[in-house]
Amino acid sequence: MSKEGKKSSELNGHKESLINRTIAFYKEKEKAINIVVTVVLVLALLVLAYFIYWAPRQQAKAEVAVFKAEQYFAVDSLELALNGDAMSDGLLAIIDDYPWTKTANRACFMAGSCYLKLGQFDDAIKYLKKFSSKDKLVSGQALGLIGDAYLEKNDLSSALKYYQKATKKYPNDLVTPLYLMRYGMVCEMQSKWADAVEAYQTIQKEYPQSFEAMDIDKRIEYATARK
Repeated sequence: MSKEGKKSSELNGHKESLINRTIAFYKEKEKAINIVVTVVLVLALLVLAYFIYWAPRQQAKAEVAVFKAEQYFAVDSLELALNGDAMSDGLLAIIDDYPWTKTANRACFMAGSCYLKLGQFDDAIKYLKKFSSKDKLVSGQALGLIGDAYLEKNDLSSALKYYQKATKKYPNDLVTPLYLMRYGMVCEMQSKWADAVEAYQTIQKEYPQSFEAMDIDKRIEYATARK
């Protein structure tokens, strides 16, 4: 037999041996393999059912349910926005009844904002931390509101942390200069004059058209004199 024929024969023999071993392994573990395959298929079907059927229905129901609460929120009827009335659910019920929906996520932002205005700062922090968004303005505002809640609790270190997050995550012309200003003011409260100057200078250079930039020269001068 030629070398090529010998190699071909050996290769075929290896293939047959591998196939035989595979068949033998399957027969030995047939029950366990079938269970695993069945579980994987069931999980895949459940995931498909969630995304195709259940999640869209929950989202649609949540949007209907939150309508009145959003109206109350818009006019600062805070208790009614949070707890609802005799005819409609409030934000807290929406969050509990429709978890993992975009509506519940939005409700967390509104609930946190309500609690902040009501002076219930721990609850404000709790719900605002549950909120997440890719929207630059709203995401920065949520982080800034958490900073406001910590500031009201006189937790200056945490307030600084969240004001800084609010200015760094999604910089924009509306929210960023506001929280840069508040960051600078809290730095002053902690006698961190160099950090305060840096924040004010950022407003001056990068957001010169903002409301916060109107008297920023005076703040820079004041903080610089105390460095």
